[in-house]
Amino acid sequence: MKANEPKTYQGIINKKRCIEITKHYDISQNTFDLIIDFVTNNPQGKVECGKSYITLVDGNEVVKYINAPLIDPSVIEGIIWTNAKFTIIPHINVSSSGGGGGWSSGGGSSNNNNNNNNNNNNR
Repeated sequence: MKANEPKTYQGIINKKRCIEITKHYDISQNTFDLIIDFVTNNPQGKVECGKSYITLVDGNEVVKYINAPLIDPSVIEGIIWTNAKFTIIPHINVSSSGGGGGWSSGGGSSNNNNNNNNNNNNR
């Protein structure tokens, strides 16, 4: 077994999660190793990935701030990784059409038509 291969189930999970980060962020092998070492040595720590950075947090203390740009900012907003969960925050395009102050409820007309059809069928 190679020295850098995971030796525990949690180690395998950590490596898989870090590989997922590499799909979205432009990071070096050294940064990959740094993140793996951090989560291995700080099981209660948190990895916060934003639009152009990765922050390693232990409790309320920032341990390391890493410049790491998103590969494609139109896909995700960031990633939050704690011992309990791994969350990819998707990028959502908000439509400015619809006349409701920039927000559209969407599907309202279709729902009304369905309701009307159901009412007509129940007569």
